[in-house]
Amino acid sequence: MSGSRVEGQLCGQKTKQYPGSHILEEFNVSYNNLTVTFQSDLSNEGSFTGFVAYYIAVAVDCGIPDQLKNGAVIYLAESEETHYPATIRYVCNEPYYTLNSIGCGIYRCAASGKWVDEEEKTELPVCVPVYGVPHTPVEETGRIFGGVFAKSGNFPWQIYFYNPRGGGALISDHWIVTAAQVLDENPNPTVYAGLLFVGPNALREASPIEVDNVFIHPNWTTATEHRTNFDNDIALLRLKKPMTLGPTISPVCLPGTSSDYDPQTGTLGFVAGWGRTEIKRTSMKLKAVKIPVKEMDVCRRVKPDPPADMLTYIFTDNMICAGDGRQDSCQGDSGGAYVIQDPHNETRYYVAGLVSWGLKCGTYGLYTKVANYVDWIVEIMNQYKD
Repeated sequence: MSGSRVEGQLCGQKTKQYPGSHILEEFNVSYNNLTVTFQSDLSNEGSFTGFVAYYIAVAVDCGIPDQLKNGAVIYLAESEETHYPATIRYVCNEPYYTLNSIGCGIYRCAASGKWVDEEEKTELPVCVPVYGVPHTPVEETGRIFGGVFAKSGNFPWQIYFYNPRGGGALISDHWIVTAAQVLDENPNPTVYAGLLFVGPNALREASPIEVDNVFIHPNWTTATEHRTNFDNDIALLRLKKPMTLGPTISPVCLPGTSSDYDPQTGTLGFVAGWGRTEIKRTSMKLKAVKIPVKEMDVCRRVKPDPPADMLTYIFTDNMICAGDGRQDSCQGDSGGAYVIQDPHNETRYYVAGLVSWGLKCGTYGLYTKVANYVDWIVEIMNQYKD
């Protein structure tokens, strides 16, 4: 509405008026979804008893809503309406992100001129990563040492370490977990995410991830010429900027705090990597294996290759023994995740172990037990939040 005429009494307003004077007064009133401006011409030759006003009423406009990182805005009307009481919905780029808010992401244009949620709050929702979900079903058979190739999206958390070759796992869009030994030779590693092939041509077309900081577990021992102690074989890498998640890049879950995440003998899990195969060469394409957890004595009984004094090797409760005597991880797979189905959500996987060491490839291997280090991991991550 514009230029409408209003006549009435100016209640409570006292204006001293002199003959022949000309006074223009303006009054602004906000009501419901309208902002009203009154302009009064108070010109007369005597006493003042009323007013004639003109007003301009402007509908409340909340403006174009802020964009959502890793998400989008949907207008819940045929046109992109931004005036009171228009409604919108914030959505995330599924299936890789999900809203962290309790509601459905519905916001409306309020009379205050701001977009608000169901609780009248103006803060934007946040799209958080979806954890532990393969984007292509994982094969049930095959092995790294003598096995079949993985498919794109089977292990979207898989990280590739170049020179020396190793693996890791994305545990958030900002963090990677790996074995400490992977960083012994090169504390400033070149790492990649989302790869299936790691040959020269594939690496030329890929961009390394920029690493901001490296955190090796404080109880990891200094490397020796012939390492026999792999206790506390775990490290974290913080990325300079968060990864954009998609079909081939997605984080895996950390173990929960309950005993359900302490894998028992016979529990099956997957491990993937580009390490050495049965033909003594490393693989250019990602391979995977499904192997069971074994009692520690099974790993202790493996005869080393080459032969060595069995008593010199250290076995601790910070390790998981896994394998079936044929299928195994090997050199070049170190740091990769040994993942097991979440006991409370069979569609998700958590990182139960990290490829650490073994006495002979193709038998049974030892994996760093990640559940024993969750407190340390969370503490480091919380110290370096954005």
